[in-house]
Amino acid sequence: MSNDKKLIRIRELADATGVSIQTIHYYLREGLLPPPTKTSPNMAYYNPEYIDDIRLIKELKGKRYLPLSVIRLVLDAKRRGKQVNDIQDMKLTLEDIFRPVGRSEEIEPVNLMEVVVMTGLPVETLEVLSKMGILMPVATTEGEHYDGLDVNIACNVKKLLDLGLAVADLEFFKVYAGALLQGMQIIREKVFRSGDISHADACNQVKEILDYIKAALDTKIYRKVAMEITLPGYD
Repeated sequence: MSNDKKLIRIRELADATGVSIQTIHYYLREGLLPPPTKTSPNMAYYNPEYIDDIRLIKELKGKRYLPLSVIRLVLDAKRRGKQVNDIQDMKLTLEDIFRPVGRSEEIEPVNLMEVVVMTGLPVETLEVLSKMGILMPVATTEGEHYDGLDVNIACNVKKLLDLGLAVADLEFFKVYAGALLQGMQIIREKVFRSGDISHADACNQVKEILDYIKAALDTKIYRKVAMEITLPGYD
């Protein structure tokens, strides 16, 4: 082949990026990297651009906490020829949105049986919570995986069940999640397609505004219920 000197083998790619061959194969299966140039069933060559892509994956995953599904979007934008400044704005915005809420979110994605062990909830309950939209596992080539937020939510659901609630009593979370999703879809249509503001600025502003409104509403509702509990007859 005429481009042998420009292409590298997977061992060289692993050495240049500091990731294992198994990890490179995983990135390929998940669609983070394009298929290599195959010269035979057991021989493949990689363009040196793979080195930059893998280093970007490591940065976005290790330093900016982005999930693979989001990293795929950044890489797709890069390959479509997005400007460097646009990619940088995209990275910073996503980093802010996907920054871990707590240390529990920093765990690696886990499968269903691992969530069972970590939370004490049976498979049937976890599957119901997923159908209700309370848990949101991500489909991968290795099956569904749950992130740290899912695990933390499931742990707290277990506490509610131990206090006497039934899974069916948590149906209001399904309504709550559905209302949030509907609201975000409206905002996406009205804000992100208006062309009046950059996506990075819009994302940051929307997140800040919605976080405040949700926190304020939560506080007002908690206070109202607390008054009804401590002062019977309060309305």
